[in-house]
Amino acid sequence: MIVIIIIILIIWTLIEQKLLMTTKYSVSSNKLPKAFDGSTYVILADLHNYKFGKKNKRLVKRINALAPDFIIIAGDMINKSKSCYPSNVFDLLEALARKYPIYYGYGNHEQRLEQLLQENSQQTTEDLSSTWVEFKDLLQKLKVIFLDNESSYYIKNNEKLRITGVSIGKQYFERNKIPSMDMKYLESLIGKCPMDQFQILIAHNPVFFETYAGWGADLTISGHLHGGMVRLPGVGGVISPQVKLFPKYYGGNYSEHGREMLVSRGLGSHSYMPRLFNIPELVFVTMKYKR
Repeated sequence: MIVIIIIILIIWTLIEQKLLMTTKYSVSSNKLPKAFDGSTYVILADLHNYKFGKKNKRLVKRINALAPDFIIIAGDMINKSKSCYPSNVFDLLEALARKYPIYYGYGNHEQRLEQLLQENSQQTTEDLSSTWVEFKDLLQKLKVIFLDNESSYYIKNNEKLRITGVSIGKQYFERNKIPSMDMKYLESLIGKCPMDQFQILIAHNPVFFETYAGWGADLTISGHLHGGMVRLPGVGGVISPQVKLFPKYYGGNYSEHGREMLVSRGLGSHSYMPRLFNIPELVFVTMKYKR
């Protein structure tokens, strides 16, 4: 019986990874410019170069049906051990970039390729870092905005929505031991938060939400924890990629000191990470001006 149950669970995980669900959230704030009342966007995270149909056409079709105003990427769309171009994720973003503004925040996989690129700056042979360069160059030509400790604006009717992507150090992604993060460190990466603007912060790892909120992010957008990989009814996510049991921010909507965080459960997986009772998730957000 145990063997049969294990076989059934393995088969189900393989089936489940091909499914796709949409989770919808509404975010309200009196800091939000009135021009953005009713504006929508899609959050993509942790695809890890997976595909939903040829050239990710299923995912593109689902996003087009939602018709968002723009798209936010919360990191780990690529896989640090596989080519970025050509790739499943490039096909997806090429199709989307022709229709929507895209703001691309980094995850630890993108950060790893940036690190390889710096280490191999004099190397001319084909490697993973060079496919990352080609991936970025081609998408930037399609106006995709990469936010590696940088900020940009989504503009509508002369009103601005500030979007910042933070790339934290690799020590904050190590397994087993999770260091604390202080405000000075965060400010050293992205500067101080302008408190007179509605601020979206793309921060791949949600573990440090209190620091993000204290910095001034009105809305933090994260991923990374893959929904806790295995989800149990009444319990939630079971384990994080950093090998922590029952992670607090495994997926969903969280609040801290009047500020919010949305954590995507992600779209894919990689290497040894399973997904069980954890259907890949596309997140759709509607913004509301709080009167």
